[in-house]
Amino acid sequence: MIAVDSGQWRDEFPVKDELIYFNHAAVCPLPRRTAAAICRIAEEYRDLGSWDYVHTLEVVRRGRERLADMIAARPHEVAYVKNTTSGLLLAAESIPWRDGDNVVVAEIEFPANVYPWLNLRRRNVEVRIVNPRNRLLHLDDYRAACDARTRAIAVSQVQYSTGQRMNLPALAQMAREHSAYLVVDAIQGLGALRTEVGEIGADILAADGHKWLLSAEGCGLLYVSDRIIGDLEDHWRGWMSVPEPLDFAVCDQPARPDAGRFEEGTPNVLGAAALDASVGLLLEVGLSEVERRVLGLTDRLIEGLQRIGCSIASPLEPAARSGIVCFEHPRLDADEAVELLQRHCVAAASRLGLVRLSPHFYNDEDEVDRALEALQAGSC
Repeated sequence: MIAVDSGQWRDEFPVKDELIYFNHAAVCPLPRRTAAAICRIAEEYRDLGSWDYVHTLEVVRRGRERLADMIAARPHEVAYVKNTTSGLLLAAESIPWRDGDNVVVAEIEFPANVYPWLNLRRRNVEVRIVNPRNRLLHLDDYRAACDARTRAIAVSQVQYSTGQRMNLPALAQMAREHSAYLVVDAIQGLGALRTEVGEIGADILAADGHKWLLSAEGCGLLYVSDRIIGDLEDHWRGWMSVPEPLDFAVCDQPARPDAGRFEEGTPNVLGAAALDASVGLLLEVGLSEVERRVLGLTDRLIEGLQRIGCSIASPLEPAARSGIVCFEHPRLDADEAVELLQRHCVAAASRLGLVRLSPHFYNDEDEVDRALEALQAGSC
């Protein structure tokens, strides 16, 4: 059964009292424990200021360890960043480019994974664009775009506009063949799909917490593999980027030899506390179980949508599926269909002319069926 027990996990999500929330690909509702963690840190600041700052930093450390556990990395390979864009900008600017190098990126990527690479044109880096066919991306087109001057392949784990899960191991192998880096925007997969950096072959991976990680906006993670950290250029060095940041009198320290070099200043403690709580919840549920439930719900959505005459734009083959289902309604345009769902208290989104539904593990079969009933009413 897909449905989550109405006990433990149900109690974590008060949103279920108000909405059928199928919009995790946009901004998530916070679990009860995550909201409580933010309030707890805020109250400590309110009542004590920095009196117990050692405890505060312990929350940051524990959160980093949980993030590392989630992606099967080591804590020193993980840095906090303020959002996905920030992580991708750091990646783009730190890769050791040479005049005439190129980066390969798809035309349909979310802008967060486009602008950091377009910015490199000022450094004489060519941006090679892979175009979709029938909305979907194909490995052969990435392969055709790569050559001996390819220095990076930048790709989303899951495409925001179709829900296509990319074949990251194959892209990683492609990158290795060209001595290039695989840079992954993981915001639409991490937290919904089991993601192990060694398995997918990512050299660099970035994601914010406010979608599938069930956390707050403004705090995410950057993973940088030990394999490549020594290759990266040191463009940003703040007081927290060095081996001994509390040695305030010494200002000529080198950059840290790990991902911590990208944490240039004071951490977002409230954001780190939120991530710690939310990732703790996902680990408690079990990442494989989360993925199983998410994909089970999207299976049911796809079957029901096809039954009522909707055209599915998301991939149907299991290996390319994710927590996102995009479709065209037989009678309504995307905005009209989303408005119809909203009238039935179903949170959804319109993206590039498609309706996008994105349930998480705590949603259940009854919610899927009620969303389908609302859409079927609009088909008449």
